[in-house]
Amino acid sequence: MSTSIEQPAPRATERPAAVVWLALWFGLGTGIAEVILMAIRKFALHRFLFLSTDAVWMAPVADMILFAIAGLGLLLLRVILPRRIPLPPVLLFGALTTFTLLLTYGPLSRIAAAIIALGIGVEATQLTRRRSEGLLRLVRRTTPVMAAMVLLGGLGVRALISATGRRSAGAVTAESRGAPNVLLIVLDTVRAWSLGIYGYPRPTTPELARWMSDGTRFQTVLSTAPWTLPSHATLFTGRFPHELSAGWFSPLDDAQPTLAEVLSARGYASAGFVANTTYCSYESGLARGFSHFEDYPVSIPQLMFSSSLGKYLAGSRFTRRKLLRVSADEINHRVLGWLDHRPTDRPFFVFLNYLDTHNPYQPPAPYDTLFSDAGAERYLEAIREDTPARLWTPEARRAAVDKYDESLAYLDATLGRLFAELKRRGLWDNTVVIVTSDHGEEFGEHNVFFHGNSLYRPALEVPLLVRFPGRVPSGRLVTTPVSLKDLAATVVDLSGDTAVRLPGRSLARFWTGTVPDSAASSDTLLMELGYSPRLPKATPIARGPMKSVVLNGYRLIRYGDGQLELYDFARDTMERNDLARDSTYRPVLDQNLKALEALVPLPPPMIRNQSQ
Repeated sequence: MSTSIEQPAPRATERPAAVVWLALWFGLGTGIAEVILMAIRKFALHRFLFLSTDAVWMAPVADMILFAIAGLGLLLLRVILPRRIPLPPVLLFGALTTFTLLLTYGPLSRIAAAIIALGIGVEATQLTRRRSEGLLRLVRRTTPVMAAMVLLGGLGVRALISATGRRSAGAVTAESRGAPNVLLIVLDTVRAWSLGIYGYPRPTTPELARWMSDGTRFQTVLSTAPWTLPSHATLFTGRFPHELSAGWFSPLDDAQPTLAEVLSARGYASAGFVANTTYCSYESGLARGFSHFEDYPVSIPQLMFSSSLGKYLAGSRFTRRKLLRVSADEINHRVLGWLDHRPTDRPFFVFLNYLDTHNPYQPPAPYDTLFSDAGAERYLEAIREDTPARLWTPEARRAAVDKYDESLAYLDATLGRLFAELKRRGLWDNTVVIVTSDHGEEFGEHNVFFHGNSLYRPALEVPLLVRFPGRVPSGRLVTTPVSLKDLAATVVDLSGDTAVRLPGRSLARFWTGTVPDSAASSDTLLMELGYSPRLPKATPIARGPMKSVVLNGYRLIRYGDGQLELYDFARDTMERNDLARDSTYRPVLDQNLKALEALVPLPPPMIRNQSQ
């Protein structure tokens, strides 16, 4: 005679269909809560989110997917191990909700967040134990409502972006109909020192040399900042970083007109396509004035990283950058698609930002073995951003340079394809083409790596190539050092505008014979690196804000703690011989310091934290 032990009937919330409903409900609710927290951080605390505007719908959808995966995993385990999985769904989803929302609070450790989440999940289970049927009725009624909220939120954001673009488009004028097109290309993180066209021994830029040979090249060009946002802000406004709001945690505000606004007001069709979604996105303020602007792609990785939980599961920032990278070919595809459907009754102003030479250096095949062998990849594990520079091996440094150069070669080839397509469309010869960079990159020249860490020349010296047949001389080399601060005025000048003026002086003075202004603010090249106490304690710029000037053949660097360095700008390119403590150069140092003080207010020296 056989006997069987009857299993207790499952609670309403533990039935398979109920688990799915709960997963969707908790996931959507968590995502909506994340969006509310994003809004508070954005509009109440004025923080960067580093997220797409599509996060309004992406975060709830991503959380819903992740919670659904967790729910299906729970159901699968119950099939495999029916007697060993006592985990109630409410406990699982309540804990996941809590953990996801606690991830948005950076100072809280992940272990502490997990413990708190587990405790709240247990408490939620106790509260709903005798109300499971009522809970399920609430879930079934409100899930469609939350889904509708997410849908409407996504549609609303898209409608707002479209309306903003329409407002940015100016009316076509008689003057604009005869104006040339303008293509401003910024190669993010490209230092002039690594370009074949600038004398680098490796053939990293044969396409630039070929396509831009009938233009003008500037030999020594200095960015106003060694990192993206303030440099781009200068490019767009013609103002120094200290005159602008753009910083580590603050966007470019609308206090100053931008190049896109000026050209759009003249009737230009303006469009921006950026690969650097960290500091060039809509959130940075750089999209102002463009009638069309593309930054974050709509992709599966972008969807998942809109959720705090998805970002956490992805691991390091390096992994996120790797998965979210927008390639040069993708930028080409976007801009050519826009050009094929643009308004043809007006000229265009297009801004392109390529990110392929930014770390982590990931050149695609066949460029990934152009200057290195396949084994070089293993050394790159030693140069991720979380590895102190003092621990880099010589092999790792060489591998970084190889991969950087290979990435540059890929970018150069992609530019060649873009130029060929412009020529095929009949746009090449009536377009002002400007190729430059926002800042350079350092590979240990002063035991400093990457960028945004110092004001040494590898992080500041960038290329500048200008081509426009008939207005810009062919094959000319300008050897006088110049600043990117003058680029906005140059674009307005080359577009034929004689009424609107942006700060700075057009670089056309080097081929038109215009007498340069004698004002000190125009003759002195200024570079800046801002500081914020909110930066990580391990940041290399813990010495406070840095300032630098180039004047009369010498360059002065002033650190936030008051320390000064002085270099012979013409003869000591690598800046190895500091002249600041040589009494012979005291008059030169004093002259440069006075010039710096005349340009920008200098804060009192910041006391160095010796523990850092």
